[in-house]
Amino acid sequence: MLIAGTQEFMLFSLILMRMSGFIFLNPVLGRRNIPSIAKTGMALALTILIYFVAEGTELNIGSPLEFGLLLLKEFVIGYFLGFVMVLFEFAVTYAGSIADFMMGLSMSTVYDAQNGIQVALTGNILQIYFILLFFAVDGHLALMNILVTSADIVPYGQIAIGSEVTQAVIEIFCRCVELAVKLVFPLIAIELLMDIGTGILMKIIPQINLFVLSIQMRVILGIIMMLLLISPIGDFLGDLIGEMMRAVQHMLTTV
Repeated sequence: MLIAGTQEFMLFSLILMRMSGFIFLNPVLGRRNIPSIAKTGMALALTILIYFVAEGTELNIGSPLEFGLLLLKEFVIGYFLGFVMVLFEFAVTYAGSIADFMMGLSMSTVYDAQNGIQVALTGNILQIYFILLFFAVDGHLALMNILVTSADIVPYGQIAIGSEVTQAVIEIFCRCVELAVKLVFPLIAIELLMDIGTGILMKIIPQINLFVLSIQMRVILGIIMMLLLISPIGDFLGDLIGEMMRAVQHMLTTV
């Protein structure tokens, strides 16, 4: 052991590193517009809560170097758990980018303070919708439950990061891209049918400049479709949040 009687300190430190890695990359709790002191406070509060649950866990650490490596591993695990949530947020914003491209609004972007980049207008709206639904369906409570019980799956100080983690991240990324396309597939289909109809009309009535009219038609049709699909999109995002929770749990089982 490092020093006699330091079990509690080492356990607290390991929990704090896991929670810090998770909070600071979390797309909901770790947003840039949330003050750093607030994020630090959340990580510390979670650590104190989980410490009393995990109190009594035996640690077998033989040197300061080993303890430092374990701290780094715990931070990486928390980072990966937060990264899973980032991937699902990416699915929502990417779906919005596809929708804007199909409607001809790909040049209309807004600044995303979370990632420091320009994102599609529809993507920003869907992102806000996703975050509001996350809290509405008690996703934050489910997430806290996963964090509290994470020690049952991956005990603190007993982490072995292997190739399975990388494979799991790749699988989740591919799944998120698939979900993004599914989210806006009705809009893609309608816009494609409109393009086919416009092409047929241009052949039948070549005197009418439908190319100019189709630009306005794409935007109007896209907005109408988004309004009609607002309820199904909410159901889809609710299922997406459930799948995100399962993906976070799956990530824990791979380490």
